[in-house]
Amino acid sequence: MILKKNLLRVFVGIVCVGSTALVFGRHFDASWAGGVGYRARVAVETVIDEKAVDASCPIIDPTRENILTCSQEYKKVTFGTSTIWMDENTSLVVADSREGIETLTFYGGRIVVNGPVTLHVRDLTFAISNKGTFVNYSWLNRLDVFAIEGDVLGTSAIVSSGTAVRFDTLVPYDDSETINANYKESSAAAFYSWVESH
Repeated sequence: MILKKNLLRVFVGIVCVGSTALVFGRHFDASWAGGVGYRARVAVETVIDEKAVDASCPIIDPTRENILTCSQEYKKVTFGTSTIWMDENTSLVVADSREGIETLTFYGGRIVVNGPVTLHVRDLTFAISNKGTFVNYSWLNRLDVFAIEGDVLGTSAIVSSGTAVRFDTLVPYDDSETINANYKESSAAAFYSWVESH
């Protein structure tokens, strides 16, 4: 009887210690606990275009890692090995800055992304490895994606290099559609010209 009680205590102790170790391991994203393992955080650096006139617009809000542009302002953001160019009145949030799994949440506006980064737009997710431009018309629940160099892998579709696709960003999702887009001759031609020169 005493042996059974001692074995039960040992078993309960092992379960408690193991459970506690797993909780701490998951909290710190340890690979032995099912996480991706320790990864260093990458820097987020922004450069404002020289023509910016709104000094009250923050470069970056460090409390939430918001990256904003205001009226009449462009920004170039270096995020790990990726570069993101932001048109005026655009909002991004750094969702994950760990090396190798850099992730941004795109709330609205127009961006050009070059380099490996994952982009979330509401329930849609895109993996960019080369260069693409994204226009989030948040008030219309619509996202236009143009794959400039290389394919853009989306949650429900692949945008092939040189093509543009329009996505619905809210349920019920409409089918994505291929659109004709010459981004260099759009109303944002000045922004794309700035991107090419920076």
